[in-house]
Amino acid sequence: MSDDERRILEFEEANPRDDRQKEAAIRTGFAMSWVRYRQLLLRLVQREDVLAEHALVAHRVRRATAAGVARRAARHF
Repeated sequence: MSDDERRILEFEEANPRDDRQKEAAIRTGFAMSWVRYRQLLLRLVQREDVLAEHALVAHRVRRATAAGVARRAARHF
């Protein structure tokens, strides 16, 4: 795992809520958009080495993603 990947996981562990302050911190601290950050984070939590080292974060992100997918699937148009 690279230092940048480790920084992302540690940041996510310290900042579990998605809000404007977190989005601003991502833009300034990582020089990337919130969407790019989420893409990298979702890719990271699928890896076994990340799961072994940051299990709490990986499981929380996976649960939140699954819940979001279920909410979107339940919508009726």
